[in-house]
Amino acid sequence: MVLRYDSYDKLDMTEELFFVEECDFAEVMVEQKDKRCLFVLGMLFANGVPIRVLNEEKFKFENVNKSFEIMTYVWSNIGKPGECKIHQKTRRLDMIIDELKKRGVRLPKIINNPIGNKTFVICPVRHAAEEQKAWIEGFVAMKREKGYIVHYPEKNTVQEDTLGGYNICLQNALAMATSESIDIYYDQSSTGSVFDLGVAYALHKKLNLLNGEEIIYRDDDFIDQLVRSWPYNEKEKVYTNQSLDSKNA
Repeated sequence: MVLRYDSYDKLDMTEELFFVEECDFAEVMVEQKDKRCLFVLGMLFANGVPIRVLNEEKFKFENVNKSFEIMTYVWSNIGKPGECKIHQKTRRLDMIIDELKKRGVRLPKIINNPIGNKTFVICPVRHAAEEQKAWIEGFVAMKREKGYIVHYPEKNTVQEDTLGGYNICLQNALAMATSESIDIYYDQSSTGSVFDLGVAYALHKKLNLLNGEEIIYRDDDFIDQLVRSWPYNEKEKVYTNQSLDSKNA
């Protein structure tokens, strides 16, 4: 099954995850400021779905360190058969991708394999304020003192990435898969957190909101509403194809 995302406005994410788990390929419009887009990309990424970027010709490739334009460009080209075409504008990146493809590197389906005392912290990294970092680091230290294994991206994810964020996203997704639950310091301006939430949602993770008392929720922001009423925290589990297969096994 092929999914095509020209628009994200009317998607029901619970329903959409059924389709994502069953699809073989997805065509996507990449809109870096569209939260629904980033959330869907997270679900697709967690399920190892190859993609074609529909608006790639509009990419500017200006931020060589990390952007969802570069990350999805890498993702889409790693999934293409044959050698990578070398373009002048993306020459350095294309040569790295081509070498990875020759070594057989492909985006894997991220498999849930939780460790009982491990947690992953979703939080802002690049644009985090100093007071946010201090609070999160204090929380991480407290959890570790209690015997938890904590994956804190600021310290535990390698942030230097020649693939523009692709490796960062992959490290985080694999770390989430081995975590029993997710702790989130929710920053409404963090686009990376939205992608990570898409991964966590696809992996059916429980979510512990660390700073809920300080958030002013917006009714028209679907991520705000999703964080406030995360479905996997409910007593009655939300089932998708993946979880139903596990339940019936």
